[in-house]
Amino acid sequence: MIKNLLKLYSSNKDQTYVILTQVINAIIGLVSGKLIALYILPKDFGAYNIQFATYSLVAAFFINPFVQFVKSTNNSLLTRIGSKFYVYTFIGLILVGYTFLVSALYFVYDITDLKLYVILFCFLILIGVYSVFSDFFMVKSKLVVFSKFSVFKGLAGLLFFGLFVYFSLDWLTSVELLWYMQIIGIIVALSLFYKNYLFFKSKLLVSYSSFFKRYIKFALPLVFLAFWAWINNFFDRYALEYFLSLNDVGVYNANYGVGSKFFILLSPIFMITMTPKVYALVKPAVKKGIIIKYFKYYSIIGIILLSIIFFTKSFIGNMLLSQSYQEGFFIIFWIALAFFILTLIHLFESIFYSENKTKIILYANIVSAIVNVTANIIFIPLYGLIGAAIATVIGFLIQFIVVIYNFNKI
Repeated sequence: MIKNLLKLYSSNKDQTYVILTQVINAIIGLVSGKLIALYILPKDFGAYNIQFATYSLVAAFFINPFVQFVKSTNNSLLTRIGSKFYVYTFIGLILVGYTFLVSALYFVYDITDLKLYVILFCFLILIGVYSVFSDFFMVKSKLVVFSKFSVFKGLAGLLFFGLFVYFSLDWLTSVELLWYMQIIGIIVALSLFYKNYLFFKSKLLVSYSSFFKRYIKFALPLVFLAFWAWINNFFDRYALEYFLSLNDVGVYNANYGVGSKFFILLSPIFMITMTPKVYALVKPAVKKGIIIKYFKYYSIIGIILLSIIFFTKSFIGNMLLSQSYQEGFFIIFWIALAFFILTLIHLFESIFYSENKTKIILYANIVSAIVNVTANIIFIPLYGLIGAAIATVIGFLIQFIVVIYNFNKI
């Protein structure tokens, strides 16, 4: 089966290019994590991750559903009515989302840093545009462009961070530096590849109200989904801060980042090549067959990779982090396992997005989130950091079971 997988990718030069650039992305991600571990204290990294978790909640409500809507209509509605209404909607969502983000950080965490709020406003806009462009390149099978796009984003952010610490600059706090690292990367990527994105002109006259009604119909289940998906991915940070400390949040998230990277970097190799086939105008049975084929390949590679991580987690931690984060090295395997399950979920969920059956994804996330919250509240006071990791694994496993059940029913 591995031989068949190699043939599948070697027969297509674009897919081979994707694999090579994912290796580069992996190196960039690992070097970035090492630099952060060396130069950012766990407490500061914890503060950044609480802010990022808050941003992620806002993005899940206002940005991510819009990005998914654009992705699902790239080959249909967008080409007929043009990009104008999409731009109007995006601007409105950014303004509302930013208001919620500032309110949450100010009233809950008493953050009064105006410079940070300007940074976050820029980041909200840029990450939204970046996500739309990235999905467009995937859906349109512009695999080489997509790969370069992601590489330049990561490389530019890494270089900015490296130069900042090398020259001992001090005009940014540690938390602001981590946000700037992302912003610079996105700006560089967009400036180099914006010409590869197509802005469509209207071929069919419709009213904005009819467009917005269609958007709401698609996005509303995803808005409800957003809250539960966010709980699955970020509730543990808040629970750790509540039961333990910001320092523990930093230690946990650094090791979480290492554990998650293996499958975050492996999964796109499969998703990038699978997405155009699943979003094509073909019967659901054909889409299911494609997904199952990729699932088999992915599972074999994942199990081998997990076995290696289990026996080398301490070595991986020492190599990719620093002694400041040593107490959480054992988390690396458990988070890798959790993200193996999560990325399997993403493979199967793609058919629900392409078939506009987003309610199924909502139900799976609700069940998973309830289990996740309960497990975190029970396990963190008893077992500390490992309790949060195990709760994450259990939550994603429940979600996987629900998704597979509904996938088989299609």
